[in-house]
Amino acid sequence: MNDQPCSLVLPVTTTVHVDAARRALVRLAGTVTTDETLLGRLTIVAQELGYNLVRHAGHGELLATLSGEGVLDVLAVDRGPGMHDVARCLSDHYSTAATLGAGLGAIRRQADVFDIHSRPGQGTVVLARFHLAGTPSSRLQHGALCTPHPEEEVCGDTWAVSGRRLLVCDGLGHGRQAATASRRARELFLRHGAHLPLQRLMENLHQALMDTRGAALALAELDPDQGQVSFCGIGNIAGRLLGNTSRSLVSNNGTLGYRIGRIQTYTYPWTPGTLLVLNSDGLTSKVGLGEHSGLGARHPALIAALLHRDFRRSADDATVLVLKHV
Repeated sequence: MNDQPCSLVLPVTTTVHVDAARRALVRLAGTVTTDETLLGRLTIVAQELGYNLVRHAGHGELLATLSGEGVLDVLAVDRGPGMHDVARCLSDHYSTAATLGAGLGAIRRQADVFDIHSRPGQGTVVLARFHLAGTPSSRLQHGALCTPHPEEEVCGDTWAVSGRRLLVCDGLGHGRQAATASRRARELFLRHGAHLPLQRLMENLHQALMDTRGAALALAELDPDQGQVSFCGIGNIAGRLLGNTSRSLVSNNGTLGYRIGRIQTYTYPWTPGTLLVLNSDGLTSKVGLGEHSGLGARHPALIAALLHRDFRRSADDATVLVLKHV
């Protein structure tokens, strides 16, 4: 499936919002599957995540990403009081809000993949992943969020993963014309990008975008067997390796489809446990794990949501893509 990835941003402050979010998530999943059992599991998860936001955090967001591979990530994100003992909160019959205390346990049982990260005073991120079209078998795990400018209906950014290769593209500006540029780049990447050298692929992308408003774009390829990452970027898509130490990846100046200088691919050492993070300038330049100890062990989709929460700018499209090897 090479369809454009789809993201939903669903603010939740009341139980009315929970019901609306549940319906939106089921509609989104219904574009891929008619499996009533799976949709029923999703319904339970959407309700529990939404009610938890209202009861425990007061407000937050349900974020959803449906990838071209039929993977649906549902994330509950808040800046509430957080949890002092996550393991205890996961156990059935434990509650801090005079309820039955089955919420997180039910979410973990119904989701295909579950993960959670919480810090007292800083909030909580919960991931529930559903495999709507088969179970991926790769040892490369990834997760992404791609959300539009608050005043736009479509996102001018996009992302894609093909094997060991990643793309993040930010169409110049935002809105439909930006989306046209980024989607064209994504389509070419998925059709022809699996085997071309990164520099040659970037040249082809530059030619393909010449009748659009242009874009910033980055390509990355992970080779865990050789212990290296290759990176080729034009414009202000940020690339980082996050682990015991952090390292920024070099991108060249220019606007793809308009004016670029020399195209170069840079190679960096890769070690097990390292995260590869690509993000558009809808996130600030300070992206990092910061005080979130142990976050590198979490699922990439959860990490992407936390980075999106903590570093997103308020008035731009925003994309973050996280990859790890397990």
